[in-house]
Amino acid sequence: MCHHPQMRRAKGVMPMALWSSLAAQVAAIAPRTECWFSFCGEPLLEPELLVNMLRHGKSLGLESLNVNTNGLLLTEPVAVSLLESGADLIVIGIDGFSKATYEAARLGSDRDVVYANVERLLALRRERADGPEIQVQFIAMADNAHEMQPFCDYWLQRGATLKVRNQLSWGGKFQTPLAVPAADRIPCPWALTMMHVFWDGRVPRCPGDTEGEEGVGNAWEVPVSELWARLGGYRELHLQHRFDELPPRCLACTDWMTGAAQRIRPAGERHA
Repeated sequence: MCHHPQMRRAKGVMPMALWSSLAAQVAAIAPRTECWFSFCGEPLLEPELLVNMLRHGKSLGLESLNVNTNGLLLTEPVAVSLLESGADLIVIGIDGFSKATYEAARLGSDRDVVYANVERLLALRRERADGPEIQVQFIAMADNAHEMQPFCDYWLQRGATLKVRNQLSWGGKFQTPLAVPAADRIPCPWALTMMHVFWDGRVPRCPGDTEGEEGVGNAWEVPVSELWARLGGYRELHLQHRFDELPPRCLACTDWMTGAAQRIRPAGERHA
């Protein structure tokens, strides 16, 4: 399901200066906006930069700073820094319970290392009166669906919140098992709620456009509010159910079927 090896666009690291500009603009306009440090990349490849970005965002008044990681680089020092960074949510994508199933889905990773990393993070979080919510994510696929129940039981017992979702096609790059009749199509949750910013400032029209082939501008040059406004006509087509007028990429995409995720929290859980 991972399209990263197929990507042709240049890969890089978002500079602190760009994040500072974005964070200041969002904090001034809509501080409750969910800001996610994840899009076609692993944020813990640059842990010091990530933590500095989180701290800076929190100092500006941003209220929803979220990290999505595969957990492989979640060492104890990184875990401590993340818990102290001001992050509001940490999501670890795991997608398997047994070593064989996990490592078939997460190529190049090590199930035992990731499980130990996440269990340590949860233990460190329990020692604190407040801090981020920690979720473990399971993307249901044909090869791992049989492990969903033991996965859920295991992590609920350890105090994690479960995030269970369906597989994305990433704009039609992969086949997904969901099949909803075209007549029942709904406005795409991704199109209505999200605006992505690549590391170099480019803003794609849609999160499924991982190459940025249909961009609306660059955040180095255009204010966030203007970039969001430029996506408004696209959102209106969805809201008005004028799906046949959408760009060709949207007509072939099935990701509007997979926008929702189920979250299951441990019994008696409390978060500050």
